[in-house]
Amino acid sequence: MRILLDNRETSLRADTVAVALQEASIMVERAGRMIVEVEVDGIAWDEEDLSNAAHTARQASEVRFATAHPAELLRDTLAHATDAVLNAEQIQRNAAKHLQSNREGEGLQSLLEALAIWAAVQTAVSRGLELGVVSRDSLRADGIDLDGAVAVLDTQLRALRDTMQSQDPTAVSDCLMYEFPKTAKRFAETLAAMTNAVAKIASATRSAAQ
Repeated sequence: MRILLDNRETSLRADTVAVALQEASIMVERAGRMIVEVEVDGIAWDEEDLSNAAHTARQASEVRFATAHPAELLRDTLAHATDAVLNAEQIQRNAAKHLQSNREGEGLQSLLEALAIWAAVQTAVSRGLELGVVSRDSLRADGIDLDGAVAVLDTQLRALRDTMQSQDPTAVSDCLMYEFPKTAKRFAETLAAMTNAVAKIASATRSAAQ
């Protein structure tokens, strides 16, 4: 079985995908990096594939691993999250317009789509901080108030859900159109500031490794 890391063939040996993953993980961790993509015989595997013991017990001709430094991964995650927040805010505006036009079905569908994005963004940020690249304390020291932005967002989301439960389309529309944009803007700006801070760490790490 050929085992490649970042398109470079290694001397690692394995008779199953699981063993290849284990051996590659050890080598990658020693270099301070982490595996972000796995390709088995030309097919990309996702988390579900990798968590299936019967699946990983199979043999393969070639396994390719793509790696990244945690700072690089977090930087990209935060950049994507920033874009996702701006997208969610636009979707919410469209939802408000649908509600104002008595197209409640379309409005609700758009709103649920936006809420799903918010949930995904919050999960991504939480998991990103678990990488240990930055802490909330270090962010505060840099003038980035993540906790404050999260608290305001949580309050706004609860207010939105309350208006949805009231089944008052006008109240929901007003919340989306006039109250939520400021919250979304603050959260997007916070994520953008975090992205810049982590990008500096990633750049410094890359320079040190060269």
